[in-house]
This record gives sequence, C-alpha cells and structure tokens, in this order.
Amino acid sequence: MDKKKLLELLAAKSKAQQDMVNKAKDEKRDALNDDEVKLFNDLQKEIDNLKSQIEIAEKMEENEKFMGEPATKAIIPVANDTQEEKLDDGGFKNVGEFLNCVKNGDSKGRLKSLATSDVGILIPSQFGQSILRLDGESEIVMPRSNNIPAGDPPDAPFTVPYFQQGADGANGGIVLTWTGEAKTVSDVKDPVIKDLTLTPQECSGMATVNNKTLANWMASGTFVQNLLRQAWVDGRDYKMLLGSGAGCPLGVLKAPGAIKIARDTAATVKYIDLLNMLSRMYAGAGEMVWTINQTLMPTIMTMVDPANRYIYNGGDATKGVPPTLLGIKVEWNGKTPLLGSEGDVMLAKFSYYLTKAGSGPYVAISEHVKFTTNQTVFKIVANLDAQPWVKDHLLLTDGKTKVSPYVILK
Repeated sequence: MDKKKLLELLAAKSKAQQDMVNKAKDEKRDALNDDEVKLFNDLQKEIDNLKSQIEIAEKMEENEKFMGEPATKAIIPVANDTQEEKLDDGGFKNVGEFLNCVKNGDSKGRLKSLATSDVGILIPSQFGQSILRLDGESEIVMPRSNNIPAGDPPDAPFTVPYFQQGADGANGGIVLTWTGEAKTVSDVKDPVIKDLTLTPQECSGMATVNNKTLANWMASGTFVQNLLRQAWVDGRDYKMLLGSGAGCPLGVLKAPGAIKIARDTAATVKYIDLLNMLSRMYAGAGEMVWTINQTLMPTIMTMVDPANRYIYNGGDATKGVPPTLLGIKVEWNGKTPLLGSEGDVMLAKFSYYLTKAGSGPYVAISEHVKFTTNQTVFKIVANLDAQPWVKDHLLLTDGKTKVSPYVILK
C-alpha cells in the first residue's frame, strides 16, 4: 500500500470533480447536469475510499515505527564520519545463513554470542524484526490494533485500565449534570474503572524448508525469511480473530463485549443482516472493517436490497471485487468461519483491540519430523498477548441501545 500513489490518485480524482464544477461555471450553468452529478458522486465514493486507504497506510507507518524498535542496536561508521544505527545481524549475511548455521553448526562461533532460552536461539534483531513485522496486505488485526511494545522485562504482565461499561453507559458512569447557582449535584456515580492485564504468552510458527534450499543460503535467504514471516503473521492473525484466550490471545469472535446479531435467514447472509450489524456498531473513533470468509463471495456479490438491486458491485462484473461494502472496507480471508457459522461476517473497530509484545523471536529446529523427505522444520517462537479492550456492551445515552466496537453475525 503506497501512500504516495494513493495521494496522487486522490489529487487526480479531486481535480476531476473541480474541472466539472469549473466547466459548469464557464458555461453559465447554475448546477451540474444529471450525468455530471452521477460522475461527481462516483468520484466522491472513490475519493472516500482512497481517504480510508490513506488513513490505513498512515496507521501502518505509525505501527511499524512503534513496533520496529530494535532489541539490539549496533553503531557503524560511515564515510562522512557521522554515525547511524543499524539493527544487529549477528555477523550473518542473511537469515538463510543464520538458519543453516543453527542446523549444521557455525565454525566462526557467531551463535555463541546470541541469547538462548528453553525454546531456542534468539534470532538477530535485523532478521527477527522483519519476521515479526506488521503485514498490512495479508494481516487483518494487528496493523489496526493498539500495539504495546515489549518494554523491560519484555514478558512482564502489563496492566491498563478500562471502564466498567454495561449498565453504567458508554462513558463508564460519568454523567453530565446541569446545575443552577447554589444547587446540589445529586445522583452522581463514580466511574467504575477496572484493570485489564496483558501477559505475553508463547506463540510458535512452523515452517518447512528443503535441505537443498537451506544449503544454498546465499540465494535462499529472502525466500526463507518470507516463509517464516508468513507462518508467524498468519498464526497470530488467526488467534486474534478466533482465539479462546486459554494460553493464547482472546480473539474478537470471543470478545465478552461483542454484540451478536441473529441472522434473518439461517445459513445465509442478507442485506438486512448487514444493516442490523451496522446499527449496533459503536460510533466512537476508529475505522470499521468487515472480516468475511472468501467463500462467502458468491453470497455477498449477489446480495440485493429491497428493490432487488445488487448492493456490492451494482451487478457490473467489470467493477471486479469492490474494496468496500456499504462504504466500509472488506477484508476477505480464509481464517474466519464458513457461511452459516457464527462469525462468518464480523464488523469491528480493531483500534479497540490491544496487543502486547514480549521476548523473541527464537528459533528451534527439527531434522527428524521430515527426515524421510530431506526437509528441516523450523519453529519460530515469540511471546505475545492480545485482548479486546471493551469488556461489556456499551449503553448509549438513550438508556436502551447497546452497541459495541465488535459486532458478530450469529
């Protein structure tokens, strides 16, 4: 997602709108004609979507900067006698060489200087940070969540406050009371604040590499690093969406503060289901995102409104797969439940989801699991915890309507 290109597209579409307005003025017209109005509105939809994409790109930049602080840094001299910081590579040319040495031994003794734990050898920060890096293209939750860095000690529990919402309302019991002169303020509740504790827990990603590929580490370094990274990224994203909270992150699907909407018709998704979900979304700050299993594409793309009109791409196949549904970004994926199951469609504001990094990543190997196929299995282990920040439904000021930043189709 290139922010510069997105801004260029936004500028071009905004200019196209302005050109239409200028043309109408030049022709002494008081308003745009019907065709121009349609084109203007189409451009505006594209502009709104681009703005959302730019916001995502900016958040990703902030998150990557926030999460990318190296655990170990080295100062290296440069030609102009100034100094710059470089992530520690442990003396290895790439991750392929490092893993080859973990498997076969290192005659240069570089592995001896690396920290170890009961799960393996600490991967040098230059490679470790790349493996754990946020992935805005294939990862749903963490690039949009509130990410708390490891700190020191990295695996220590981290406690943050949250309001006890529920019947006390979306503001945790804080009430605004209008008082005249010399009047007594009565029936004021103290806001109930509770603690939410994040404790980084061990998480493992498994990747299998051919021994021939591993031996040719000079050529395979980037490939192997990407393979390990994808295993880690997919694993943590899956748990942040569906995790039980027992020895792993508590996923959005299991969030105690989630609102679950009963579907209109069993085993399918209808337009009214989406509207009902949207009506229960918390209107506070943050970007909404649909997460939908990709096997629902035929259902969503043929969904109609009460006037029997296609709502997703207007029945125009030339538009391909639009990026938004009801103006909200869609994250198609293969991780969430299948059609008809609870959570096949979820609407969430992941800015109300907390993650806490811990120590790692470490690497351990096994030559035995895939011995007969001449492959080596690598296990990447890091510590991480994640939980929904909102623990109860939020009661709005009308005293009846309950909303949540996590809305799930039952």
